Amino acid sequence: MHSPEWPRVLSEDLTAPEEPLALLLQPGAEAPPVAVVALAARALVGPEQGGLALPQWLAPHQVPAARRLCGILDRYGGALLADAVGLGKSYVALAVALARHEPFALVVPAVLVDQWRALLAQHDVKAPIITHEALSASTVRLSDRPIVRLFVVDEAHRFRNPATARYRALARLVVGTRVLLVTATPVHNRLGDLFHLFRLFLRDHAFTGLGLPSLSRAARGDAPSELIPALVARLSVARSRERVRTAYAWAARSLAFPERGLSRVVRAGTLPDAELGAVVCSIRGLHGGNHAAPLLRLLLFTRLASSLPAFRESVARYEAYIELALDAARAGRALGRREFQRLFPDQEGDALQLALFPMLLDPGSTVVSTHDLALLHRLRDLPANGSDPKAEALERLLAAGEGKTIVFASARATVRYLARRLAGRRVTAVLGDGGLLGGTRATAREVLQAFAPQAQGAPPPCAALETDLLIATDLLSEGLNLQDAVRVIHYDLPWSPARLAQRVGRIDRLGSPHGAIETVTFLPPAPLAEALRLEERLAAKTCVQSSVASAQLETIAGARAAAGLDWCDRLDSLAQRRSAVASHGSCSAVAGAAPAVVLIVRIGGLVEAIVVDRDGARPDPARAAHQLELAASAMQRPADRAVLARAIEQSAPLVRGRLNAIADARWRAAERDGPGRRLIPWALAAARAVSRRGDGATLARLDSLVSRLAAGMTAGEELLLTELLERRAPLSVRDLIAWHEALPPVESPAEPPGADLVAALLVG
Repeated sequence: MHSPEWPRVLSEDLTAPEEPLALLLQPGAEAPPVAVVALAARALVGPEQGGLALPQWLAPHQVPAARRLCGILDRYGGALLADAVGLGKSYVALAVALARHEPFALVVPAVLVDQWRALLAQHDVKAPIITHEALSASTVRLSDRPIVRLFVVDEAHRFRNPATARYRALARLVVGTRVLLVTATPVHNRLGDLFHLFRLFLRDHAFTGLGLPSLSRAARGDAPSELIPALVARLSVARSRERVRTAYAWAARSLAFPERGLSRVVRAGTLPDAELGAVVCSIRGLHGGNHAAPLLRLLLFTRLASSLPAFRESVARYEAYIELALDAARAGRALGRREFQRLFPDQEGDALQLALFPMLLDPGSTVVSTHDLALLHRLRDLPANGSDPKAEALERLLAAGEGKTIVFASARATVRYLARRLAGRRVTAVLGDGGLLGGTRATAREVLQAFAPQAQGAPPPCAALETDLLIATDLLSEGLNLQDAVRVIHYDLPWSPARLAQRVGRIDRLGSPHGAIETVTFLPPAPLAEALRLEERLAAKTCVQSSVASAQLETIAGARAAAGLDWCDRLDSLAQRRSAVASHGSCSAVAGAAPAVVLIVRIGGLVEAIVVDRDGARPDPARAAHQLELAASAMQRPADRAVLARAIEQSAPLVRGRLNAIADARWRAAERDGPGRRLIPWALAAARAVSRRGDGATLARLDSLVSRLAAGMTAGEELLLTELLERRAPLSVRDLIAWHEALPPVESPAEPPGADLVAALLVG
């Protein structure tokens, strides 16, 4: 149909655009910088929580944390609360649970059950409590709980290892619910810890649009390191005390923490240096256990650094292992699981024990020799009443200082040894669920109330039961309030800086009666320090922690705030501004120190911040947040549309790559070796057979099943599928469809993934 108003368009008049995707990212009208900044911030941190009624008892700095966590839960189905120790994470988590007005349950360590019950009673709230220990023992089943829509998991770092029974039990328990993870130390050893936690509520492909095609592969180290901090920040509220004090200066009066004195270091060994060096050389000569031998030697080194009683105990276990391994080798078999657990009980929550477990069960580890037995006999015969420079240094330290002190050791044998040696100093100790009070056995609760009555909300003990010194393993380092004490002594170094933070966090809390607190760290002498390399290990893990999730770091030299983790928190305050409103796609320009363009782009349902400067285009939400902060108070200038167009063209390949990855994930699960990926061809074959029969209803159900298998699963869904596949009965299509339909429905978008420009900021 011709029209005189429309010119004729000939084929030779048509030209292909240099960058077709740039046509989708066309900016809209100009708007004031403050309006564009607020639009960009709201897109990045998520939609506002309209009508959210938070409890009035929250402190000012806790309100934005609770509000943002509610938004993250709605957006992703789970969230991580990783504020620094002492900022009131328990109160924030409870406020979030109450604000959502849905049934919730608590998953907490047994030692914190009374503390949580008191908090619930204080606010007249009832909720079921499941202990970590019950999950470890597999005594909790889905049928044991009422309908729960939200699980609050305290000390969530205990679920960082998917090989443990407690992780698998929790993963199955939370399928179809929302999960709020609470811990000040989410990363203990490696970045994979975080991704295993996120897989409790995220599907494997959830962050494909942000450059991470598979959470499972990321947990194994297959992830671009430059993307990880930005991804973690989207799921987390992780603020240091310095950030809270700066952002909420008007509320600083309620944030009176004790000052941190200089951390002292004492270098001392459990034997005189010459004798210690000889023992280290002897340990180096042990080779039993084949490829597990280095870990067995490391275990002996750590116990030697702790105390001679702990060392002798481990030597005796090593001897028993060698003898059992020799017997097993003669019988042509490998050691069994029960034999290992009897020899190396994980009573202290030691990561080294967990690493030993699979290695010593390997048949190749039974390669041992009688030479090791002879060497171990000599090591066991070390003098029992010789000099102990380390314990003597502790005695001098305690004699010179005043105030209540907590001493943390890595082994129960060391706790018992120190309790006996220091019995004249009104000492008490905690050993797992029980303890020692005044030389007699007592419950852990009785010990803590006697040592820290103010923090525990207990009446002062009688004079005969007053204590100044508490000795414990790291099982006491989580969640407890013990701020009656003024000093923490790291008698043994832990394997992770997260443990250091947890230990100091018992006394470095709001409500401390002390103006200043101090820490003392014991380090082994040179020969043993070289064998252990604990200081280097801690430094390396601190670097990992500083890059993601940990708001505050604890080192041998003391505490320091982590940098670059709070950009979402900073954007949250910008998102609340209502002085001007900008429409979707608006742009603005301001003056700045260096030219750059910030593009806020929605890619397949997720929002990315792309920074374009002289180095090219890259995703960088942290830098984008900094530019948006500066622009919020800057003067507007005319926007150069040509510069903006070039920036969009530079960003187009990055956006296209993300869109292709999303489309690819719909058809091929990113976790290539996962059970879901292997079942897709089988399900498609069944679908062809059903289609030939003309069974439309079953075909639709199979189509939905294939969508789930291709889209990736949470850890719990994958475990349930694995259990189905491991049944002895043959697997049928009906079984697979029943498994699929018992799970929450998979949201499969009806339209192809798209991209559009939310906001653009030019800095020049």
